[in-house]
Amino acid sequence: MPIRTVRMCTECDEPHEDEHGTRFFGVPAWMICLAACVAMPIALLAYTYTSR
Repeated sequence: MPIRTVRMCTECDEPHEDEHGTRFFGVPAWMICLAACVAMPIALLAYTYTSR
């Protein structure tokens, strides 16, 4: 899994530290964590509903 903390600048073509945090496959880590925090309760509620 490529983990990047350095990105290429589109203006000067030089590598810079990524100001948006660590990225996994180009997606910011905070967005993946947010999606997981939203999806987990939904998945648990769906599992509870279907197991009754």
